[in-house]
Amino acid sequence: MKKIGCFSGTFDPIHNGHLKLIDFFIEETDLDEIWIIITPLNPFKSKCLTTKEDRFKMVGLSLINKKNIKISKIEFLLEKPNYTINTLRELSLQNPEKKFILLIGEDNLTTFNKWKNYQEILESHLVYVYPRKSDFPIPEHIKNNPRIKFFNAPKIKNSSSQIRKKLLENIDVSNFIPSKVYQYINDKKIYTK
Repeated sequence: MKKIGCFSGTFDPIHNGHLKLIDFFIEETDLDEIWIIITPLNPFKSKCLTTKEDRFKMVGLSLINKKNIKISKIEFLLEKPNYTINTLRELSLQNPEKKFILLIGEDNLTTFNKWKNYQEILESHLVYVYPRKSDFPIPEHIKNNPRIKFFNAPKIKNSSSQIRKKLLENIDVSNFIPSKVYQYINDKKIYTK
């Protein structure tokens, strides 16, 4: 049974830190593929600055020449808001021959017990966790759950929100995002006032 890592996010925009994590999970773990799931709108965020179509295009541009990585529009079709449990249920229903594993940052574990049907996620799926700084502690019953596995993946230093802020201030971010994505942002004048 193929193991698929589900890497969800708004990717507003996708950046080199995301790509380093994807490379790590493909090369250093037992995952066969990673599916990047673009969330139209995170239930914990109020809005995205760009359209889901622009974000889908940017992710696609960043993955040219990368193997075993796919982009999924599944959350474009599901009922809003996009809850992880609904996405995982639908993926499993559509692909019964595959095993879906959730990839999340360690900071998400601080509120994981507030996610919709989080117990069902843990009963049905493994959760692979990469390091991400948080100001809040992880609840013990989450940290010690055997279905949650921690990996010494690269730490992401930049965030999409920091990159957007720099773009708005006309600061060069070409070192932080793939060149084709940077070109697309400039051509379409995304993240400008």
